[in-house]
Amino acid sequence: MASISQFALTFLGVLFCIGDVAALGLLLAWQERAASPDARWRRLIRGVLPATIVLLALLLLAFTQLMLLWSRQ
Repeated sequence: MASISQFALTFLGVLFCIGDVAALGLLLAWQERAASPDARWRRLIRGVLPATIVLLALLLLAFTQLMLLWSRQ
């Protein structure tokens, strides 16, 4: 039987995942708004790729924690 805290943690995890995907979208939009192709390339290498790696790692961690929360132990 699932408890209230399990549902609350799931809701927070889903909100975190939605925010993570929104942050990824903002990063890509920021990179595309650069004035020149050279500036877009620099933004991609220096900002978007490192931040994307961190955000995707956090997203994977959140999914893993949600699966562990709902697994039968």
